[in-house]
Amino acid sequence: MQNRKMVSVFLALAVLLLSMTGCKNSRPSNADKTILYGLKSDPKTLDPQIASDSSSIIAIGALFEGLARLGADGTAKPGVAERWQANTDSTEFTFYLRGDAKWGNKKPVTANDFVYAFQRAVSPQTGSPVGSQMFCLKNARQISSGKLPPEKLGVSAVDSHTLKVSLEYSYPDFPKLTANAVFMPCSRDFFESTSGRYGLEASYVLGNGPFRIDGKYGWAHDQYLNLRRSATYTGGTVPLPSNVDLQIEGDDLDLSDPVAALKNGVVDAVSVSAAQAGKASAGGCSIVSFEDTTWGLCFNTSSNLMKNVNVRKAFVQALDRKKVLSHLPQDTSAADSILLPGTAFLGQNYRKLAGDPFLLSQDAGAAQTLANGLGELGFSKEDKMESVSVLCPDDDENVKLMLNEMIISWNSQFHNYFNMEAMDKSDLLAKVKSGDYQIALAPITPDSDGPLSVLSLFRSGADGNFTKYSNTAYDALLSKGETGDGVKAADDYAAAEEYLSRQAVFYPLYYGKRYYAMAKGVTGIVFHPYQGGVDFIGAGKE
Repeated sequence: MQNRKMVSVFLALAVLLLSMTGCKNSRPSNADKTILYGLKSDPKTLDPQIASDSSSIIAIGALFEGLARLGADGTAKPGVAERWQANTDSTEFTFYLRGDAKWGNKKPVTANDFVYAFQRAVSPQTGSPVGSQMFCLKNARQISSGKLPPEKLGVSAVDSHTLKVSLEYSYPDFPKLTANAVFMPCSRDFFESTSGRYGLEASYVLGNGPFRIDGKYGWAHDQYLNLRRSATYTGGTVPLPSNVDLQIEGDDLDLSDPVAALKNGVVDAVSVSAAQAGKASAGGCSIVSFEDTTWGLCFNTSSNLMKNVNVRKAFVQALDRKKVLSHLPQDTSAADSILLPGTAFLGQNYRKLAGDPFLLSQDAGAAQTLANGLGELGFSKEDKMESVSVLCPDDDENVKLMLNEMIISWNSQFHNYFNMEAMDKSDLLAKVKSGDYQIALAPITPDSDGPLSVLSLFRSGADGNFTKYSNTAYDALLSKGETGDGVKAADDYAAAEEYLSRQAVFYPLYYGKRYYAMAKGVTGIVFHPYQGGVDFIGAGKE
């Protein structure tokens, strides 16, 4: 009897050990690892409603979860919302939240957390630089300008786990937009408890995403932001890595040679330049890239000269486009549209729906067009046009050669002095944003997919309208596209795009790419083209 009991105990222990081993082996062999990712700068804030820099967006994507997540294919997948449905014309969406969704403090995530977040994002008191992403919501634009109170926003909690969103116009892809940082939920009680410090330190961050900050000292500014798998996350996908350590370039981390950093295990993944991507690929790294930026000549339409459409058109039509584009920067492609070639609309390629791009052609009569424009500005035939400066980035010799070709064309036809001002890219962007320029070679990087994300940048008074363009006819065409239905809306957007091109506000030259490199053996990190989003939930390494 004694022996039988001992055998029974032994068998029970054996079964228990086997089941425990089976549970452990049920996760992939590359799971439960620490992923080291290199950030170029410290996150400026972990407040989703105001974050706009790429480092903040990357961290927020790990710490928070919106109504939807983006899959590897770029489509909307269930996030906090386990499902959703739209009305017949996609102007109203109802989201049904997971009943077990929780904040990091174990309190439930409710529909009211999204209502409060959305209202915060468009409130003029918040002053969000990314709040315009919400302008598709009913009354959002009027609220942002102070004409209506935030409570009038088209979002409401039907009950604690049902959210209704009303839009200004038909937007079938709206669920995809809710994966952007600005759409993440916000706990009002926690936000108010931070007394204005929300998102600025580890102790003032409360997330609902797959990862959490590793305690009070998990965020050392300009050094690291260490994340750990969250025990309260109940999403449909269990996070694969146990830790995600965001290493911040600075005194303690040199990422000037990211290929060496990848090779030596300093980071497992990092953004790289085109040249660095080639070296990383040769060294066995995986490379992910996508066109995400349109570079072109932009005109400050509020400046003394460039406010006249004929002056702008003359500068564009005087160019020998073929010669200019013979100096394309490395690994870029000629841009024949302001909108990126991969822009999607209604689940289809926008360019195929909208038709051919609408570039202004070279014109031998450009000098006369300029003279006409100067006359409209009050210049007499004897008046000499003031000298014009053209800003450009100084990090690529080919860009300077492109600008030189332009200046040669303008000199030969306009008989005037033109100056090239090459400067650091950050200085260039600051000048363009503030309107301190006449002409600049500058980028447009949309923060979401679809034609409106770019075309709305040129709306009168719009946030981010770096050309200062203001035109009621253009605004009307854009509004028509927003309120249009189906393929007709694509035609309306195309009409707005063509008008903008004919007005010579932004002249596209080339498409730029963004590159990411993953060290050998690293898998499952998903990179998204808009807002620089990076998803670590399925990341692993050997």
